[in-house]
Amino acid sequence: MFISYLNYFLYFYTLIECFFIDLYTKINYDGVYKCMIWRDFMKDSYNLIDFIRMYYLDSNIPMYLFEGNKCIFCMPQQTDLTYPPEKYTDELLASKNRISYCTTKYGIFFCSLKVDHLENGALIFGPVTNIPYTESDLQQLYRDYTVPNSERMNFNSFLRQIPYLSMNSLLKKCLFLNYCIHEELLTLEQLTASEPGASVQISLTDASLLEETYQTKENEQHNQTYAIEEQILRLVRTGNYRGFKNIEFSDSNYHLGVTGSTALRQLKNDIIITTTICTRAAIEGGLDYDSAYQLSDYFIQSSERLNSIERLYDLLSKVGYSFAEKVANSKTPVSTDECIQKAIRYIQQNTNQHLTVSDVAAYVGFSRSYFSAYFKKTLGFSVSAFILRCKLEEGKELLQYTNKSISTISTFLCFSSQSHFQTAFKKQFGMTPNECRRMGA
Repeated sequence: MFISYLNYFLYFYTLIECFFIDLYTKINYDGVYKCMIWRDFMKDSYNLIDFIRMYYLDSNIPMYLFEGNKCIFCMPQQTDLTYPPEKYTDELLASKNRISYCTTKYGIFFCSLKVDHLENGALIFGPVTNIPYTESDLQQLYRDYTVPNSERMNFNSFLRQIPYLSMNSLLKKCLFLNYCIHEELLTLEQLTASEPGASVQISLTDASLLEETYQTKENEQHNQTYAIEEQILRLVRTGNYRGFKNIEFSDSNYHLGVTGSTALRQLKNDIIITTTICTRAAIEGGLDYDSAYQLSDYFIQSSERLNSIERLYDLLSKVGYSFAEKVANSKTPVSTDECIQKAIRYIQQNTNQHLTVSDVAAYVGFSRSYFSAYFKKTLGFSVSAFILRCKLEEGKELLQYTNKSISTISTFLCFSSQSHFQTAFKKQFGMTPNECRRMGA
């Protein structure tokens, strides 16, 4: 009896062994395993969602599956609060490229992958950054995402779960997913080949080779670059634009690390980073928020349009100078009084909070009554009027440049009701919020 059982065992063991040998042979045939079952699996949207779930467990990068302009699934599970802002999704979804990406003016990355198996399907990844979020980053993110004051803690928790990645690393993950879904092999170089002026780009066969090649040089240049960076920030904060005549920008003395897959992309990213830190320094130096970011938009958009190394270096040399000149010539705030300047910056940076005259007075270290009288005597208008004006200016921008509802905007700016916002808006600008939106469309 034992012999019979042993024979059965050996028989089934042989069958299983033959199966795995056959499978191994298929996997290794010509070094590639072309599995039709896998492709059929990925064509099913439900199974694609399962795949996204599993991939998120490994990457922790927020992922959003779009069909047309509608998000049909996301990982991690979340509310509309943390969905990528429409101004970025619209840009990514409009792209004709298989993989597209964008960088915000404050250094946050988003990326998208077209999905053939869905009608107008796309996977969007982000937000991702390669450095920890600063307070300025968070303030800008609150505005981009229209985060109410009550939801800031939840929003910050969401951000803390996202890993720090370079643009290259994020794109590599998209390349891998593209191969899994479409069996299409793309390279980093192909992602930038469609950019205007690609003919002048330096071709690199391997992004990892780029990192290895520049590592030694980067270590040697780090201290020198840091010193120049500190000098730039000091000149911008103080409005000393003449000091930039003594600074020469070149790859030999100003190297911000490997942030691009080509020399052209690297230099554009250097401009974005330099513009970002100069924007913050200018605001610290007294330049109003709107003027600082308007200038920031100009430099970032200009860099993306240029495709000459020489012209990009010329643009880079003008970034710090222009911000410092703006600080020196700034008409807002109108007072040179340090206390008034501090109060104005505080109000401009906190329009999405329940801000009172007492809050501002406490921030600058005075009693409410004394500060209120001093502010009005110095500037000619009350603190509360200025708070309201700043909130309404912020609301006007949100109406013109986002698709957020009037109700959402009024809540974000901490108005007591939508009606209150609408009444104050019409009194300030002579038109309703809806009329303002139609004019900006």
